[in-house]
Amino acid sequence: MMHDRAMNHADAPGQDRALTWLALAYIPLLLVFGGGGTPAPISELACQVLAALALLGWVALRGPDQLQHGKPLWWVIGLTVLVPAVQLIPLPPALWQALPGRDLLRESLALVGTDQSWWPLSVAPQRTLDGLLALLPPLLALAMAASLSESGRQMLLKAMAIFALVSVAVGAGQLASAGHGPLQFYVGNDAGVLGGFQANRNAQVDVLLIGLIALVAAWHERAGRSRAVLAAVGALALLLLLGAFLTGSRTGIALAPLALAWCLYLVRGELFSQTSLFRVRNLALAGGIGIGLAAAAWQTRPIQQVLLRFGFSGEYRPDIWRDTLFAIDQYWPLGSGLGTFTRVIGPAERLEAIGPVLPNRAHNEYLELLLEGGLPLALTWAAMAVLVLLALLRALRGTSGVPRAQAVFSAGTLTIVTLHSLVDYPFRSMALAGLVGVAVAFVLVPPARSGNLKS
Repeated sequence: MMHDRAMNHADAPGQDRALTWLALAYIPLLLVFGGGGTPAPISELACQVLAALALLGWVALRGPDQLQHGKPLWWVIGLTVLVPAVQLIPLPPALWQALPGRDLLRESLALVGTDQSWWPLSVAPQRTLDGLLALLPPLLALAMAASLSESGRQMLLKAMAIFALVSVAVGAGQLASAGHGPLQFYVGNDAGVLGGFQANRNAQVDVLLIGLIALVAAWHERAGRSRAVLAAVGALALLLLLGAFLTGSRTGIALAPLALAWCLYLVRGELFSQTSLFRVRNLALAGGIGIGLAAAAWQTRPIQQVLLRFGFSGEYRPDIWRDTLFAIDQYWPLGSGLGTFTRVIGPAERLEAIGPVLPNRAHNEYLELLLEGGLPLALTWAAMAVLVLLALLRALRGTSGVPRAQAVFSAGTLTIVTLHSLVDYPFRSMALAGLVGVAVAFVLVPPARSGNLKS
């Protein structure tokens, strides 16, 4: 027994390194291939295959052993899959036909003589199964990040910041090619937009703002000790902010000051200490240079295209929200099934709102969740939100063993994504859902406990 325990402790550093490198391989690849959403089934399938392989490796490296004290994490994972799994359970004809909103489904099945067959709660079971399988990659990112030590998580922060910078470089190539060429990864990418590896501007701006917070969280301590590192971090932060502006995402640009506020909250003690006046001077100089560059670029075509978007002409979201609210009422209180939005929004559209393109999302994550999951999904999400919020507050207060930089990264990430969800659908992107999973893992399972091995 003593020999086994000695072996476990001796293997701990090597195991931690292996888990860290696995996470550093898996999560950036998820960010690369997971930006397409359901309109890009091939890339989603690639993410799921990648997740299955990474899961095998994670289990082989005894990653779950690191989570023996992570009960809140298992609660979050269980609550996430609970409702869509229940929505796939077949129900007898008398029961599912009595559910709200099933009249059209019953009539359609009657045309082929199958209206008396058993049917699950979801009006489109295949779509719901697809949605359930799509949860695997981000949930694995959640578990893998939670199983890392403090140093492993710090390396993951650096990897996410570097990925954001690489995506800016890719986006610069997209701008230079004017929407053509091999850097346009998805059909329907907006021309003249810095999209990086994401299929739309809103997902890309979230990646860049989260990358900005990761950059400051990963290197702020070294920046406090070195003028060269401080200058480099400041320059790269300005680059990420410029990239965020060039996405043309109006909400993302509005959220940029909030991302900066979290960065300032993290570094405020170092900025205003008596021994760091030169850092304030350097930051002021960097800010002046940034303003000068912005002024010089003000009349360029990409900048002008972004500014024109703030005219809000042709805004379609209010019409979609109104039709979604009507659809919610039709399927309340149990919902239509995860991933079924496109199946149920058509009959709910008003004649005056019908256009040449069928809406693929509600452009409000909360309305779409209410439509697809009804009251059960709302309750499970509320329970998860309470678990994460309590853990986040403990982390920010410094009472949970979570390093302050990692707690601030989690707070900033969750703030940006939850606010952007009011007008978009970041949780439907595997890439962004993976980033949310990392942020949740950092506060839900403190590294001091996640690093403990069974003896």
